[in-house]
Amino acid sequence: MTEPGPDKYDRELGAIFGVLLVIIWIALLFLIGQALFPRQVFTQNPFRAWFTLGLIPFVAYAGNYLLYTRKLGGIETVRSVIWLKSNFLGFLLWFAVLGVLYLAGYAIPYQTNGVGGLLTILVLYLAWDWSVMRRKPRVDAEQG
Repeated sequence: MTEPGPDKYDRELGAIFGVLLVIIWIALLFLIGQALFPRQVFTQNPFRAWFTLGLIPFVAYAGNYLLYTRKLGGIETVRSVIWLKSNFLGFLLWFAVLGVLYLAGYAIPYQTNGVGGLLTILVLYLAWDWSVMRRKPRVDAEQG
């Protein structure tokens, strides 16, 4: 049995659920951070900052995916899954880069940390999406 298609309200509910998950994620990490590192601002530790901010796009889009884009089917669902996977893999890859830079003795400013991580995620998504779209051309594209 297939799942019914999305209602007209599912798009808004998906976005609201994504924002709610982000708020819960930030509050949870804030409470844990205050318990483990009470005297440290999260921007002083690049690992803690990236752990907090790096997963915000993933968590927000996961909420939207669960309530909306998963039900669409077709290319929209494929791109959503690519986005979720590339976001998580980009997050892990940038975490590894931070570890290497830290061991090499480089101090990473807060802004560079976020921009570098988000660019890593974007590059992974574009490369993965391009690879998938190249293998599976759109159905409505003209055959030449």
